[in-house]
Amino acid sequence: MEDISVFILLGGIAGIGGIFVYYIFKTYVKPKRIEELAEMVQKGQLAPAIKKLQSLLEQNDRDPFVHYLLAEAYYKQNNLQQAVLEYKQVIKIGKFTSRLKEETIRSRLAGIYMANKNLEEAKKEYLILTKLDPTNGDHFYKVGKLFDDAGMLDKALPYYKQSVKIDPKNANALIQLGIIEYNTGNINDARKDLGDGLTLDPKNFKAHYYMGLTLKSQKDYESALKELEIAIKDDSIRASGYLARGMCFLERDMYQKSKVEFERGLGFATKSSEVELKLRYFLSIAAENMRDFHTAISNWERIMDINPKYKDVAQKLKAYEEFRTDDSIKDFMIASPGKFESIAKQIIEALELTVIDINIVNDSAIHALATETLENKGRSTKRMNQLVYLYRLTDPVPERIVRQMHEDMKSKGASKGFFLVASEFTKTAQMYCESRPIELIDRGGLIKILRGISDV
Repeated sequence: MEDISVFILLGGIAGIGGIFVYYIFKTYVKPKRIEELAEMVQKGQLAPAIKKLQSLLEQNDRDPFVHYLLAEAYYKQNNLQQAVLEYKQVIKIGKFTSRLKEETIRSRLAGIYMANKNLEEAKKEYLILTKLDPTNGDHFYKVGKLFDDAGMLDKALPYYKQSVKIDPKNANALIQLGIIEYNTGNINDARKDLGDGLTLDPKNFKAHYYMGLTLKSQKDYESALKELEIAIKDDSIRASGYLARGMCFLERDMYQKSKVEFERGLGFATKSSEVELKLRYFLSIAAENMRDFHTAISNWERIMDINPKYKDVAQKLKAYEEFRTDDSIKDFMIASPGKFESIAKQIIEALELTVIDINIVNDSAIHALATETLENKGRSTKRMNQLVYLYRLTDPVPERIVRQMHEDMKSKGASKGFFLVASEFTKTAQMYCESRPIELIDRGGLIKILRGISDV
Protein backbone atom coordinates (compact mmCIF):
# COMPACT_ATOMS: atom_id res chain seq x y z
CA MET A 1 0.00 0.00 0.00
CA GLU A 2 2.86 2.35 0.89
CA ASP A 3 4.53 1.53 -2.45
CA ILE A 4 1.42 2.61 -4.34
CA SER A 5 1.23 5.86 -2.40
CA VAL A 6 4.88 6.59 -3.09
CA PHE A 7 4.34 5.83 -6.77
CA ILE A 8 1.34 8.12 -6.95
CA LEU A 9 3.24 10.84 -5.11
CA LEU A 10 6.22 10.56 -7.46
CA GLY A 11 3.91 10.61 -10.46
CA GLY A 12 2.21 13.72 -9.19
CA ILE A 13 5.51 15.43 -8.62
CA ALA A 14 6.64 14.44 -12.12
CA GLY A 15 3.38 15.78 -13.60
CA ILE A 16 3.71 19.05 -11.78
CA GLY A 17 7.31 19.27 -12.95
CA GLY A 18 6.25 18.62 -16.53
CA ILE A 19 3.60 21.29 -16.33
CA PHE A 20 6.15 23.69 -14.92
CA VAL A 21 8.65 22.87 -17.68
CA TYR A 22 5.92 23.33 -20.33
CA TYR A 23 4.94 26.64 -18.73
CA ILE A 24 8.55 27.80 -18.69
CA PHE A 25 8.99 26.70 -22.34
CA LYS A 26 5.77 28.34 -23.49
CA THR A 27 6.22 31.47 -21.41
CA TYR A 28 9.92 32.12 -21.78
CA VAL A 29 11.78 29.71 -24.05
CA LYS A 30 9.51 29.59 -27.12
CA PRO A 31 8.79 33.34 -27.26
CA LYS A 32 12.48 34.03 -26.91
CA ARG A 33 13.18 31.59 -29.72
CA ILE A 34 10.52 33.18 -31.93
CA GLU A 35 11.94 36.62 -31.18
CA GLU A 36 15.34 35.36 -32.22
CA LEU A 37 13.86 34.00 -35.46
CA ALA A 38 12.07 37.29 -36.07
CA GLU A 39 15.39 39.10 -35.66
CA MET A 40 17.04 36.67 -38.07
CA VAL A 41 14.39 37.40 -40.69
CA GLN A 42 14.80 41.14 -40.14
CA LYS A 43 18.58 40.89 -40.55
CA GLY A 44 18.24 38.86 -43.73
CA GLN A 45 19.45 35.53 -42.33
CA LEU A 46 16.71 33.92 -44.33
CA ALA A 47 17.78 30.36 -45.12
CA PRO A 48 18.48 29.29 -41.48
CA ALA A 49 15.42 31.20 -40.26
CA ILE A 50 13.18 29.41 -42.77
CA LYS A 51 14.52 26.03 -41.72
CA LYS A 52 13.88 26.70 -38.02
CA LEU A 53 10.43 28.18 -38.68
CA GLN A 54 9.45 25.13 -40.69
CA SER A 55 10.61 22.96 -37.77
CA LEU A 56 8.40 24.92 -35.38
CA LEU A 57 5.41 24.49 -37.67
CA GLU A 58 5.95 20.73 -37.69
CA GLN A 59 5.38 20.89 -33.93
CA ASN A 60 2.43 23.29 -34.15
CA ASP A 61 0.91 24.16 -37.52
CA ARG A 62 -1.65 26.50 -35.95
CA ASP A 63 0.72 29.23 -34.81
CA PRO A 64 -0.19 32.29 -36.94
CA PHE A 65 2.88 34.33 -36.00
CA VAL A 66 5.26 31.57 -37.09
CA HIS A 67 3.40 31.38 -40.42
CA TYR A 68 3.71 35.16 -40.69
CA LEU A 69 7.47 35.12 -40.04
CA LEU A 70 7.90 32.33 -42.59
CA ALA A 71 5.85 34.35 -45.12
CA GLU A 72 8.05 37.40 -44.47
CA ALA A 73 11.20 35.33 -44.96
CA TYR A 74 9.89 33.96 -48.28
CA TYR A 75 8.86 37.49 -49.31
CA LYS A 76 12.37 38.80 -48.68
CA GLN A 77 13.73 35.90 -50.74
CA ASN A 78 11.36 37.01 -53.54
CA ASN A 79 9.73 33.58 -53.30
CA LEU A 80 6.34 35.20 -53.66
CA GLN A 81 4.39 32.03 -54.39
CA GLN A 82 5.39 30.46 -51.06
CA ALA A 83 4.93 33.79 -49.29
CA VAL A 84 1.32 34.01 -50.51
CA LEU A 85 0.58 30.50 -49.21
CA GLU A 86 1.89 31.41 -45.76
CA TYR A 87 0.07 34.76 -45.63
CA LYS A 88 -3.14 32.98 -46.60
CA GLN A 89 -2.55 30.45 -43.83
CA VAL A 90 -2.36 33.31 -41.32
CA ILE A 91 -5.73 34.61 -42.58
CA LYS A 92 -7.20 31.11 -42.46
CA ILE A 93 -6.20 30.65 -38.81
CA GLY A 94 -7.70 34.07 -38.11
CA LYS A 95 -6.08 34.76 -34.75
CA PHE A 96 -5.02 38.39 -35.00
CA THR A 97 -3.44 40.52 -32.29
CA SER A 98 -2.07 44.02 -31.89
CA ARG A 99 1.23 42.58 -33.06
CA LEU A 100 -0.25 40.59 -35.94
CA LYS A 101 -2.91 42.64 -37.71
CA GLU A 102 -5.12 41.44 -40.54
CA GLU A 103 -4.59 44.77 -42.34
CA THR A 104 -0.83 44.09 -42.44
CA ILE A 105 -1.30 40.65 -44.00
CA ARG A 106 -3.84 41.79 -46.59
CA SER A 107 -1.75 44.83 -47.55
CA ARG A 108 1.19 42.55 -48.21
CA LEU A 109 -0.96 40.16 -50.25
CA ALA A 110 -2.44 43.04 -52.26
CA GLY A 111 1.05 44.33 -53.05
CA ILE A 112 2.17 40.90 -54.24
CA TYR A 113 -0.92 40.51 -56.43
CA MET A 114 -0.27 43.93 -57.95
CA ALA A 115 3.35 43.03 -58.68
CA ASN A 116 2.21 39.82 -60.38
CA LYS A 117 -0.52 41.66 -62.37
CA ASN A 118 -3.17 39.59 -60.60
CA LEU A 119 -5.41 42.63 -60.48
CA GLU A 120 -8.70 40.97 -59.57
CA GLU A 121 -7.20 39.39 -56.44
CA ALA A 122 -5.50 42.67 -55.57
CA LYS A 123 -8.81 44.48 -55.88
CA LYS A 124 -10.49 41.96 -53.55
CA GLU A 125 -7.84 42.55 -50.91
CA TYR A 126 -8.03 46.34 -51.16
CA LEU A 127 -11.83 46.21 -50.96
CA ILE A 128 -11.53 44.22 -47.73
CA LEU A 129 -8.96 46.73 -46.47
CA THR A 130 -11.40 49.62 -47.02
CA LYS A 131 -13.67 47.89 -44.50
CA LEU A 132 -10.94 46.82 -42.07
CA ASP A 133 -9.37 50.28 -42.02
CA PRO A 134 -11.89 52.83 -43.36
CA THR A 135 -9.73 55.74 -42.19
CA ASN A 136 -6.92 54.87 -44.61
CA GLY A 137 -7.52 56.90 -47.78
CA ASP A 138 -4.82 55.07 -49.70
CA HIS A 139 -6.86 51.84 -49.69
CA PHE A 140 -9.75 53.67 -51.36
CA TYR A 141 -7.32 55.22 -53.86
CA LYS A 142 -5.94 51.79 -54.79
CA VAL A 143 -9.44 50.40 -55.41
CA GLY A 144 -10.29 53.45 -57.51
CA LYS A 145 -7.10 53.09 -59.55
CA LEU A 146 -7.83 49.42 -60.28
CA PHE A 147 -11.32 50.27 -61.51
CA ASP A 148 -9.89 53.23 -63.42
CA ASP A 149 -7.24 51.15 -65.19
CA ALA A 150 -9.96 48.66 -66.17
CA GLY A 151 -11.89 51.50 -67.84
CA MET A 152 -14.68 51.44 -65.23
CA LEU A 153 -14.67 55.17 -64.52
CA ASP A 154 -18.10 55.22 -62.91
CA LYS A 155 -16.93 52.73 -60.29
CA ALA A 156 -13.56 54.37 -59.78
CA LEU A 157 -15.01 57.83 -59.13
CA PRO A 158 -16.61 57.23 -55.67
CA TYR A 159 -13.44 55.55 -54.37
CA TYR A 160 -11.28 58.49 -55.46
CA LYS A 161 -13.75 60.89 -53.86
CA GLN A 162 -13.73 58.93 -50.60
CA SER A 163 -9.93 58.83 -50.65
CA VAL A 164 -9.79 62.62 -51.01
CA LYS A 165 -12.44 63.04 -48.31
CA ILE A 166 -10.33 61.00 -45.86
CA ASP A 167 -7.03 62.52 -46.93
CA PRO A 168 -7.35 65.86 -48.78
CA LYS A 169 -3.58 65.81 -49.34
CA ASN A 170 -3.55 62.59 -51.35
CA ALA A 171 -2.14 64.09 -54.56
CA ASN A 172 -2.54 60.89 -56.58
CA ALA A 173 -6.23 60.61 -55.72
CA LEU A 174 -6.84 64.28 -56.51
CA ILE A 175 -5.11 64.01 -59.87
CA GLN A 176 -6.88 60.81 -60.92
CA LEU A 177 -10.18 62.31 -59.78
CA GLY A 178 -9.49 65.37 -61.91
CA ILE A 179 -8.62 63.23 -64.94
CA ILE A 180 -11.91 61.33 -64.70
CA GLU A 181 -13.82 64.58 -64.28
CA TYR A 182 -12.16 65.93 -67.42
CA ASN A 183 -12.94 62.77 -69.38
CA THR A 184 -16.58 62.85 -68.27
CA GLY A 185 -17.02 66.53 -69.10
CA ASN A 186 -17.05 67.89 -65.55
CA ILE A 187 -14.55 70.58 -66.51
CA ASN A 188 -14.85 73.01 -63.60
CA ASP A 189 -14.33 70.29 -60.97
CA ALA A 190 -11.50 68.84 -63.05
CA ARG A 191 -9.71 72.18 -63.04
CA LYS A 192 -10.04 72.49 -59.25
CA ASP A 193 -8.95 68.94 -58.40
CA LEU A 194 -6.07 68.92 -60.87
CA GLY A 195 -4.97 72.28 -59.51
CA ASP A 196 -5.06 70.99 -55.93
CA GLY A 197 -3.16 67.89 -56.99
CA LEU A 198 -0.47 69.94 -58.74
CA THR A 199 -0.06 72.12 -55.66
CA LEU A 200 0.86 68.95 -53.75
CA ASP A 201 2.80 67.32 -56.59
CA PRO A 202 4.02 70.03 -59.00
CA LYS A 203 6.25 67.60 -60.92
CA ASN A 204 3.42 65.31 -61.99
CA PHE A 205 3.62 65.62 -65.80
CA LYS A 206 0.40 63.70 -66.38
CA ALA A 207 -1.46 66.19 -64.21
CA HIS A 208 0.05 69.10 -66.17
CA TYR A 209 -1.09 67.41 -69.40
CA TYR A 210 -4.69 67.03 -68.27
CA MET A 211 -4.70 70.50 -66.77
CA GLY A 212 -3.63 71.71 -70.21
CA LEU A 213 -6.51 69.83 -71.85
CA THR A 214 -8.93 71.20 -69.26
CA LEU A 215 -7.80 74.78 -69.85
CA LYS A 216 -7.97 74.27 -73.61
CA SER A 217 -11.58 73.08 -73.32
CA GLN A 218 -12.32 76.32 -71.44
CA LYS A 219 -10.57 78.25 -74.25
CA ASP A 220 -7.92 79.53 -71.85
CA TYR A 221 -5.33 78.81 -74.50
CA GLU A 222 -2.37 80.73 -73.10
CA SER A 223 -2.58 78.96 -69.73
CA ALA A 224 -3.13 75.64 -71.50
CA LEU A 225 0.02 76.09 -73.57
CA LYS A 226 2.06 76.75 -70.41
CA GLU A 227 0.80 73.54 -68.77
CA LEU A 228 1.44 71.51 -71.91
CA GLU A 229 4.94 72.95 -72.22
CA ILE A 230 5.70 71.35 -68.85
CA ALA A 231 3.93 68.09 -69.75
CA ILE A 232 6.02 67.46 -72.89
CA LYS A 233 9.13 67.09 -70.74
CA ASP A 234 7.86 63.55 -70.05
CA ASP A 235 8.76 61.16 -72.88
CA SER A 236 5.54 59.16 -72.48
CA ILE A 237 3.39 62.29 -72.89
CA ARG A 238 5.44 64.23 -75.42
CA ALA A 239 3.61 63.24 -78.62
CA SER A 240 0.17 63.76 -77.07
CA GLY A 241 1.36 67.02 -75.55
CA TYR A 242 2.41 68.39 -78.93
CA LEU A 243 -0.93 67.25 -80.35
CA ALA A 244 -2.78 69.22 -77.66
CA ARG A 245 -0.55 72.27 -78.18
CA GLY A 246 -1.22 72.11 -81.92
CA MET A 247 -4.96 72.02 -81.24
CA CYS A 248 -4.68 75.16 -79.10
CA PHE A 249 -3.35 77.01 -82.14
CA LEU A 250 -5.62 75.28 -84.67
CA GLU A 251 -8.75 76.24 -82.73
CA ARG A 252 -7.65 79.88 -83.02
CA ASP A 253 -6.98 79.52 -86.78
CA MET A 254 -3.23 79.98 -86.18
CA TYR A 255 -2.42 77.40 -88.83
CA GLN A 256 1.32 77.90 -89.19
CA LYS A 257 1.94 77.54 -85.45
CA SER A 258 -0.35 74.52 -85.20
CA LYS A 259 1.45 72.91 -88.14
CA VAL A 260 4.80 73.30 -86.35
CA GLU A 261 3.47 71.63 -83.19
CA PHE A 262 1.91 68.72 -85.10
CA GLU A 263 5.13 68.14 -87.02
CA ARG A 264 7.11 68.10 -83.77
CA GLY A 265 4.70 65.59 -82.31
CA LEU A 266 5.19 63.24 -85.25
CA GLY A 267 8.85 62.98 -84.29
CA PHE A 268 7.85 61.32 -81.01
CA ALA A 269 4.66 59.44 -81.90
CA THR A 270 4.65 55.65 -81.96
CA LYS A 271 4.39 54.44 -85.55
CA SER A 272 0.84 53.65 -86.70
CA SER A 273 -0.58 54.64 -83.30
CA GLU A 274 -3.79 56.58 -82.73
CA VAL A 275 -1.71 59.58 -81.73
CA GLU A 276 0.16 59.49 -85.04
CA LEU A 277 -3.13 59.33 -86.93
CA LYS A 278 -4.49 62.34 -85.03
CA LEU A 279 -1.31 64.34 -85.54
CA ARG A 280 -1.34 63.67 -89.29
CA TYR A 281 -5.06 64.37 -89.61
CA PHE A 282 -4.96 67.74 -87.87
CA LEU A 283 -1.68 68.62 -89.58
CA SER A 284 -3.53 68.07 -92.86
CA ILE A 285 -6.32 70.40 -91.74
CA ALA A 286 -3.79 73.11 -90.88
CA ALA A 287 -1.94 72.59 -94.18
CA GLU A 288 -5.19 72.60 -96.17
CA ASN A 289 -6.21 75.91 -94.65
CA MET A 290 -2.76 77.29 -95.50
CA ARG A 291 -3.30 76.02 -99.06
CA ASP A 292 -0.28 73.74 -98.59
CA PHE A 293 -2.00 70.90 -100.39
CA HIS A 294 1.12 68.83 -100.93
CA THR A 295 1.59 68.48 -97.16
CA ALA A 296 -2.11 67.80 -96.65
CA ILE A 297 -2.27 65.13 -99.34
CA SER A 298 0.93 63.37 -98.27
CA ASN A 299 -0.39 63.06 -94.72
CA TRP A 300 -3.80 61.85 -95.86
CA GLU A 301 -2.05 59.22 -97.96
CA ARG A 302 -0.01 58.10 -94.93
CA ILE A 303 -3.20 57.84 -92.88
CA MET A 304 -4.80 55.73 -95.62
CA ASP A 305 -1.84 53.33 -95.45
CA ILE A 306 -2.46 52.85 -91.72
CA ASN A 307 -6.26 52.98 -91.55
CA PRO A 308 -8.23 53.39 -94.82
CA LYS A 309 -11.45 54.09 -92.87
CA TYR A 310 -10.06 56.89 -90.70
CA LYS A 311 -12.50 59.81 -90.43
CA ASP A 312 -13.12 61.50 -93.83
CA VAL A 313 -9.65 60.93 -95.27
CA ALA A 314 -10.88 58.82 -98.19
CA GLN A 315 -13.31 61.59 -99.18
CA LYS A 316 -10.56 64.18 -98.84
CA LEU A 317 -8.28 62.29 -101.20
CA LYS A 318 -11.13 61.80 -103.64
CA ALA A 319 -11.84 65.53 -103.55
CA TYR A 320 -8.20 66.23 -104.38
CA GLU A 321 -7.89 63.49 -106.99
CA GLU A 322 -7.79 65.95 -109.89
CA PHE A 323 -5.46 68.21 -107.93
CA ARG A 324 -2.79 65.53 -108.12
CA THR A 325 -3.14 65.08 -111.90
CA ASP A 326 -4.58 68.31 -113.34
CA ASP A 327 -2.52 71.52 -113.29
CA SER A 328 -5.53 73.75 -113.96
CA ILE A 329 -7.34 72.84 -110.73
CA LYS A 330 -4.03 72.67 -108.88
CA ASP A 331 -3.16 76.27 -109.83
CA PHE A 332 -6.68 77.37 -108.94
CA MET A 333 -6.54 75.77 -105.48
CA ILE A 334 -3.13 77.13 -104.50
CA ALA A 335 -3.51 80.58 -106.05
CA SER A 336 -2.75 83.59 -103.85
CA PRO A 337 -5.71 85.84 -102.95
CA GLY A 338 -4.86 88.26 -105.76
CA LYS A 339 -4.48 85.47 -108.30
CA PHE A 340 -7.69 83.84 -107.01
CA GLU A 341 -9.59 87.07 -107.75
CA SER A 342 -8.07 87.23 -111.23
CA ILE A 343 -9.07 83.63 -111.99
CA ALA A 344 -12.58 84.31 -110.62
CA LYS A 345 -13.02 87.17 -113.10
CA GLN A 346 -11.91 84.93 -115.98
CA ILE A 347 -14.37 82.23 -114.86
CA ILE A 348 -17.20 84.76 -114.77
CA GLU A 349 -16.26 85.94 -118.27
CA ALA A 350 -16.26 82.31 -119.42
CA LEU A 351 -19.88 82.17 -118.23
CA GLU A 352 -20.50 85.07 -120.66
CA LEU A 353 -21.05 87.53 -117.85
CA THR A 354 -19.54 90.90 -117.00
CA VAL A 355 -18.51 91.67 -113.44
CA ILE A 356 -20.31 94.56 -111.77
CA ASP A 357 -19.02 94.05 -108.24
CA ILE A 358 -16.75 91.42 -106.71
CA ASN A 359 -16.36 90.59 -103.03
CA ILE A 360 -13.54 88.42 -101.68
CA VAL A 361 -15.30 86.82 -98.70
CA ASN A 362 -12.22 84.94 -97.56
CA ASP A 363 -9.29 82.94 -98.89
CA SER A 364 -11.67 80.30 -100.28
CA ALA A 365 -14.81 82.17 -101.36
CA ILE A 366 -15.72 84.95 -103.77
CA HIS A 367 -19.17 86.44 -104.35
CA ALA A 368 -19.72 88.51 -107.48
CA LEU A 369 -22.61 90.44 -108.95
CA ALA A 370 -22.52 90.27 -112.71
CA THR A 371 -24.64 90.98 -115.75
CA GLU A 372 -24.99 89.41 -119.16
CA THR A 373 -22.24 90.43 -121.58
CA LEU A 374 -23.35 93.20 -123.92
CA GLU A 375 -22.34 91.33 -127.07
CA ASN A 376 -24.77 88.54 -126.20
CA LYS A 377 -27.75 90.88 -125.86
CA GLY A 378 -29.28 93.36 -128.21
CA ARG A 379 -28.74 97.00 -127.25
CA SER A 380 -32.44 97.44 -126.69
CA THR A 381 -32.73 94.33 -124.52
CA LYS A 382 -32.51 94.87 -120.79
CA ARG A 383 -29.62 92.98 -119.19
CA MET A 384 -30.43 91.10 -115.97
CA ASN A 385 -28.17 90.95 -112.94
CA GLN A 386 -26.85 87.55 -111.98
CA LEU A 387 -25.10 86.38 -108.81
CA VAL A 388 -21.99 84.18 -108.88
CA TYR A 389 -20.66 82.22 -105.90
CA LEU A 390 -17.20 80.67 -106.37
CA TYR A 391 -15.84 78.40 -103.61
CA ARG A 392 -12.55 76.50 -103.62
CA LEU A 393 -13.48 74.20 -100.73
CA THR A 394 -13.25 70.40 -100.64
CA ASP A 395 -16.22 69.68 -98.39
CA PRO A 396 -19.65 69.19 -100.00
CA VAL A 397 -21.71 72.38 -100.09
CA PRO A 398 -24.81 72.02 -97.88
CA GLU A 399 -28.30 73.31 -98.57
CA ARG A 400 -27.82 76.07 -95.98
CA ILE A 401 -25.26 77.92 -98.12
CA VAL A 402 -27.29 77.52 -101.33
CA ARG A 403 -30.36 78.83 -99.50
CA GLN A 404 -28.32 81.86 -98.38
CA MET A 405 -27.31 82.47 -101.99
CA HIS A 406 -30.97 82.49 -103.01
CA GLU A 407 -31.70 85.13 -100.35
CA ASP A 408 -28.76 87.20 -101.64
CA MET A 409 -30.18 86.97 -105.15
CA LYS A 410 -33.46 88.45 -103.95
CA SER A 411 -31.77 91.29 -102.08
CA LYS A 412 -29.52 92.14 -105.05
CA GLY A 413 -32.23 91.79 -107.68
CA ALA A 414 -30.41 88.94 -109.46
CA SER A 415 -32.56 86.87 -111.79
CA LYS A 416 -30.18 83.90 -111.86
CA GLY A 417 -27.35 82.43 -109.84
CA PHE A 418 -24.26 80.39 -110.62
CA PHE A 419 -22.69 78.41 -107.77
CA LEU A 420 -19.28 76.96 -108.69
CA VAL A 421 -17.36 74.78 -106.26
CA ALA A 422 -14.17 72.69 -106.27
CA SER A 423 -16.03 69.84 -104.53
CA GLU A 424 -19.67 68.86 -104.91
CA PHE A 425 -23.14 69.63 -103.56
CA THR A 426 -25.15 67.62 -101.06
CA LYS A 427 -28.34 65.98 -102.33
CA THR A 428 -30.48 68.35 -100.28
CA ALA A 429 -28.71 71.31 -101.87
CA GLN A 430 -29.37 69.87 -105.34
CA MET A 431 -33.05 69.28 -104.51
CA TYR A 432 -33.40 72.84 -103.24
CA CYS A 433 -32.19 74.23 -106.58
CA GLU A 434 -34.43 72.07 -108.78
CA SER A 435 -37.23 74.64 -108.69
CA ARG A 436 -35.06 77.74 -108.38
CA PRO A 437 -32.97 79.70 -110.92
CA ILE A 438 -29.64 78.54 -109.57
CA GLU A 439 -27.18 76.60 -111.71
CA LEU A 440 -24.88 74.32 -109.68
CA ILE A 441 -21.43 73.64 -111.16
CA ASP A 442 -19.43 71.06 -109.24
CA ARG A 443 -15.78 70.06 -109.46
CA GLY A 444 -16.11 68.38 -112.87
CA GLY A 445 -17.80 71.39 -114.44
CA LEU A 446 -15.36 73.80 -112.83
CA ILE A 447 -12.38 71.87 -114.19
CA LYS A 448 -13.81 72.09 -117.71
CA ILE A 449 -14.12 75.87 -117.35
CA LEU A 450 -10.60 76.17 -115.94
CA ARG A 451 -9.14 74.15 -118.78
CA GLY A 452 -10.78 76.50 -121.26
CA ILE A 453 -9.30 79.61 -119.64
CA SER A 454 -5.98 80.78 -120.99
CA ASP A 455 -3.14 81.80 -118.67
CA VAL A 456 -4.68 80.27 -115.52
